[in-house]
Amino acid sequence: MKIFWYDDNKNNFNYFEEIIKDGSIDQTSLIQNIIDSHIGEEIKVPTGTYLITHLNIPNGTFLRGEFNTIFKSNLNSNIIRILSNVNCIIENIHVLGNNEIIRPSIKGNQVGWYLDGCLSVTLNNCSASGCNDSGIKIKNTGAQSAPQYYKIPILNNFKAYKNYIGIKNDVRGEYSQLNGCIAGENYIGYFTGGGNNMASNCQFNRNQNGARVVGGTTDGINYPNNSHASFTGCQFNHNIEESIRFENVEVGYMLNGYQFFDGDMIFKGKTKGVVINGSEGGTWSINSDSKEQNMIANSFFYTKPSGNWNTTIIHKNNIGSGAIIEDNNSPSFNEKSLIFKSRYDLFKTSNRGINSWKSGGPYIFWGSKDIVVPPNKYVGYILVRLENISTNFEKECFLAAIDASSEICVEILAESYFPEIINLDGVNYALIPVKKQFNTHIFFIAGVNRGSSGNEAGMAYGRVSSTNNFAFFSDKSPSLEQKIILNTNSINCELIVCQDYR
Repeated sequence: MKIFWYDDNKNNFNYFEEIIKDGSIDQTSLIQNIIDSHIGEEIKVPTGTYLITHLNIPNGTFLRGEFNTIFKSNLNSNIIRILSNVNCIIENIHVLGNNEIIRPSIKGNQVGWYLDGCLSVTLNNCSASGCNDSGIKIKNTGAQSAPQYYKIPILNNFKAYKNYIGIKNDVRGEYSQLNGCIAGENYIGYFTGGGNNMASNCQFNRNQNGARVVGGTTDGINYPNNSHASFTGCQFNHNIEESIRFENVEVGYMLNGYQFFDGDMIFKGKTKGVVINGSEGGTWSINSDSKEQNMIANSFFYTKPSGNWNTTIIHKNNIGSGAIIEDNNSPSFNEKSLIFKSRYDLFKTSNRGINSWKSGGPYIFWGSKDIVVPPNKYVGYILVRLENISTNFEKECFLAAIDASSEICVEILAESYFPEIINLDGVNYALIPVKKQFNTHIFFIAGVNRGSSGNEAGMAYGRVSSTNNFAFFSDKSPSLEQKIILNTNSINCELIVCQDYR
């Protein structure tokens, strides 16, 4: 195996002495000949603008530009080509495309740096602008070959601006590292459809769209390995439309120390397992049509996000004035009570005096103002704890949603409903489906018919002992628009609100 390195004591000849450096005449064949003739050497490329069509970089190339070394091309195709099994180092070279336009919206075929099936490629302080496909495109670097775990494309301080896509990990563009890269004033700052990529301390600011992470079949293209990758300490600030979009990302993505301001966060298709942790931002919205679970945790929001997101996004421990603080106000949970731990939002009533239930007492449970579900929070199911249940007797359930401010019953969700009885950690629960959102703060009342009784009629809600002490009691079920006045002084209950149940 041939290894090449840079030697400070080695004489470096000016191979470009006779090359025209003002961008007026095509110099492709002369420059290609220099590269091909000096494999394994450091080739210095002096400051200047070199007009080319394209260059093929062979294995063992070491190119080093100076300040303002530019390769300019009018070819509407791939300009610098680094192809199968190539190992090379290139430094301080800028690729200039046909037309530098701020945030161009029309896609073409010009690619500044084209990496396809390459191995140990390192680009230091290189850049690209004015390319109507991508400033840099990386593909086929992760076809499950062993060398790809340690022979990887590395971009250090790469800059991409005024391209259609700044930096693109295309189909099977995997195992690349982006360190301190900047993509700005592109239509899309960073696009990745390949897995196992890592971006750290990068800035994707002032693009039309900051970043897109895609997988599966998206826009008619199949991206077979699209996720389990990460952003660490990256900025997505002041992008005009989208801060970041996840589309059909099925195996998860990790973002730590993510900073964003302006631009929407989008979750689409089959996206699941995206975790955003320890981040901050504001003036934004979240929109999702994904039915899977994703998480934003331990993050600070300057403004409360708008948009359609409550069906899929879990918020925990978010802090700050105007932020999603309702979850922080939920009662604390111990490990046992957190039945859907780390997967679903839970709201749970206080558990007051279960032992006060008398043997053979009523099979009655309730929901109360201990739980207030915020507006537009998706509710999947209600679990009502059952005490002294007789398994051979079908229990009819009732469930209603109550407006928290007016205490008016706004919706009857289940009446004379025979629930599924589930057992969790030795405790029986009635499982009542809700599967909807509400546009105001609401709480629930739920009841389970206690069966035959000589001195009680119909449904009773929240009885705490054999005495006539009820949270709510009537000879009939609560009705729509009825004001519900609860007795909350001596309640014995457990009700859980969860986003979903598996």
